[in-house]
Amino acid sequence: MRLLIVLLLSIPLYSESSKIMCELDGDFSVTYKDIKKTYLAEGIELFKNLARQTQQSLFLLRRAKTNFAEEDWSKSPLYVVQYWEVDSEKEEFKSLIHTLDPSPAWINTDAAWKATNQDTGISVTHSMELDLDHPLFPEYKVQVYKITNTFNWFTGKGQISGDIWLKKKDGTRGKNPKIEIYAKGKCESQIKKF
Repeated sequence: MRLLIVLLLSIPLYSESSKIMCELDGDFSVTYKDIKKTYLAEGIELFKNLARQTQQSLFLLRRAKTNFAEEDWSKSPLYVVQYWEVDSEKEEFKSLIHTLDPSPAWINTDAAWKATNQDTGISVTHSMELDLDHPLFPEYKVQVYKITNTFNWFTGKGQISGDIWLKKKDGTRGKNPKIEIYAKGKCESQIKKF
């Protein structure tokens, strides 16, 4: 009788949870060049002063990145695996683990995160407060820290995009890393391989 009750209680839990794996290809780019004081740099200051993300602040960040020439960025290939666990019936987020190969050293695995259900899928954004010390590099303060993982229910595709901008506490120029991460790819249900 106990076995029957355990089976009846465990079947709905097993059937609702889906484990999805996404394999993404892309690149991460790094530059240590500083932005000259222009209206684009003022846009970064505006972005820093806005405690929350807005469309205007994202636009200004993209404009600031265009201030760098293509040769200013050092690009490296990036392979990302996302392990999503979702409630497929309710289309709700349960958990996410992502691994990056190679993993940029500036990623903070303890960054705060927020999951958002969108019309097309799920988005999980990792962020850090501005002007905090970076936990892995205490000589740097965070100017921008945002990494977003997305999964699309309709296309079955995943994506990761991120911006990490750090600034030296001592104010030295030319030593401030700016990292851009972007990768996309296909997702499918995880299959046990053992």
